[in-house]
Amino acid sequence: MLFQNRTAVITGAAGRIGRAAAKALGKQGVKLFLTDINMDALQEFVRELAADNITAFAVMMDVTSPESIRRAAAEIIQQAGKVDILVNNAGSWPHKGVLDTDDELWDATLELNLSSVFRVTKAFLPSMLEQGYGRIINLGSIAGVVGLPGFFAYSVSKSGVQMMTKVMAMELAKKGITVNSISPGMISDTIKDNNGTWLGRSGLGEDIARAIVYLASDNASYVTGSDMAVDGGRTLGPLNPGFKG
Repeated sequence: MLFQNRTAVITGAAGRIGRAAAKALGKQGVKLFLTDINMDALQEFVRELAADNITAFAVMMDVTSPESIRRAAAEIIQQAGKVDILVNNAGSWPHKGVLDTDDELWDATLELNLSSVFRVTKAFLPSMLEQGYGRIINLGSIAGVVGLPGFFAYSVSKSGVQMMTKVMAMELAKKGITVNSISPGMISDTIKDNNGTWLGRSGLGEDIARAIVYLASDNASYVTGSDMAVDGGRTLGPLNPGFKG
C-alpha cells in the first residue's frame, strides 16, 4: 500500500473505529500518534500495540478545546518531525430528536463532531503544507448522507463534515494534500444480523479501517473530495421485503 516512512495521527483512538484504524495502519509500518481524552484506555491500547510490534505514542487531546489541540499538535510535530496522515475520528452520537435537542446538546454535538475537524486539521496543515504531502480522512456517517430520525444534531454535524471535506479537498488539491471522508453504517463489536442493510448484517471497526488504510495510502493518490460509504448497502435505497435476490 506504499507507506514508507509515514506518520499518522488518529483522534478518538481509544474507540472502536479508532482502535481498528490504528491496528490496520500500524501493520503497514506507519508510526502512530494516538489521541483521546481517555488516557487510561489509550495507554493500555498503546501497550497492546507494542506487544504486536506496532510503534505508537499516546497523546492527550480534547478535540473540543482549541488550547488542547494546539498543545497536542505541537508535541506531536516536535516528536514526529512531520505528519503525513490525519484521521479525524473523534465524535459522539447523541440519541435525541429535534424536539428533545436543547441548545446545550446542539452546541456540544457540533463542537465535537464538526468544529473539531476544522480545528484539528488546521493544527496539522502547516506540517503537511511544508512537505507538500498529506492524507486527511474525516469520519462522516450515513446519517449525514440520508439523515437519521432521532439523531438530529448528529445527522446535521456529520453532513457538515462531508461538506467540509469537499471544500477542503478543492482548496488543498494543488498542494499535494488529499481530503476524503468515510461514512460508516451500523458498526458493532461483532457481526450481527441487520435487516436494515442489503448485506443483512452490521459492520465491524475493521471494515472501516480497511477503507481508511486505502484512502491514507499512495494507491489513493487520485482520490480526493470523495465520501466512501461503508454501510452494507444501507444508503442504496429502500429494502424490498418481497425481493428474493
